[in-house]
Amino acid sequence: MWFPSFAMILVVVAYAEGYSVGAPESACKDMIPRHPVPPQKIASPYIITTSTKEVKAGSSMQVTISGKTANDTIRGIMLQARAGDKIVGTFKVDPNHPLAQTMNCGVDGDTVTHKKHEHKDDQQTVTFTWTPPADFNDIIKFRATIALNGAVFWVGEESAPIKVTQ
Repeated sequence: MWFPSFAMILVVVAYAEGYSVGAPESACKDMIPRHPVPPQKIASPYIITTSTKEVKAGSSMQVTISGKTANDTIRGIMLQARAGDKIVGTFKVDPNHPLAQTMNCGVDGDTVTHKKHEHKDDQQTVTFTWTPPADFNDIIKFRATIALNGAVFWVGEESAPIKVTQ
């Protein structure tokens, strides 16, 4: 009776460890991690906030993801800015950031993901700098997949809309 439960735990740990270096490229479009369990259906304990509701094309702004309580830490992440389904702009992440790095989902730096890190480096709040293209003029939303751990994650969390003007 205990063997199926034990086997499932091993599978989840193996898959979570497999993506401990960041989201797979196969998740670029749908932002669904390839964990062997489905995403959570309950409301997410994370919020996405921004430093402004309007930004000039080519100018930087801040985007923050926070857990609502101290227990709502971030183990894994995938963050993009989207105009509809199109990924736009680029992120700047300090190479020494304990949790995050950029990845290429079409353009180098258009996505933030987690990197291999110790559990002690899980964070309740992370902030990144995003810059829209210089010729961009549209409405975007930041969209994220956020993992508490390999078996508990939310897909498609969104910020309020941000207006990018010329």
